[in-house]
Amino acid sequence: MKSIFVLTTLVLTFVAGFAFATETATIQGEYIEARSASVYVGACHFGAEYVEGGREATAVWNIHKGNWKGVSLDGLTVVAVISAKSNLATDTETRKTVLYVDVKTTSEQRAALKDLLTTKRADVLGEIVSTQTAPIKFTQKGTKYDVTVGEVLALCANRYPCANCTQPHQIWYKPLTTIQDAIVGKSEVYRYKDSHLPVTWQQSGTANNVFVGTFSM
Repeated sequence: MKSIFVLTTLVLTFVAGFAFATETATIQGEYIEARSASVYVGACHFGAEYVEGGREATAVWNIHKGNWKGVSLDGLTVVAVISAKSNLATDTETRKTVLYVDVKTTSEQRAALKDLLTTKRADVLGEIVSTQTAPIKFTQKGTKYDVTVGEVLALCANRYPCANCTQPHQIWYKPLTTIQDAIVGKSEVYRYKDSHLPVTWQQSGTANNVFVGTFSM
């Protein structure tokens, strides 16, 4: 009887340990979000943009390490272009998204990335209308980030040097998803054109429309 008790205890300990390891396994990396409205700006500018602007966003997950359902996602970048009928700050019902994954990914990695985001970030993306493959480049140098998705999207962002460099009462939005160490930034180049969403944009000049941080999911 004693040996049975010991064996049962060992089995339960192993199962509990495995479950804990599964729950705490995370996918980690850098996150960039660019909006079609200024996230850090004066009150009058915010009010003028709020009704007609803020309907589009680009979310970039640059994965440092992690796996999803046994598929390694180390070093991969996935980009989501999101559009809604109203400002994304309040409109969670009409969101439509195109996902872009790198042409260098395997079919298993593409499926895993889509499943990961639809499982973990369905509220952010809404309806995924298309998943496309394209050459994706993600580079960082200091506070500057450059992201390109083939010929359809270009984003050049420069975050503020620190989280305390801005006035909190002039940050009007929050990132669309939970991130750590969020810092406001500027986009110096931000353009998008593709046939899978009925929206295009070509930014002129700079805009305080970017969040930069780290993510874990």
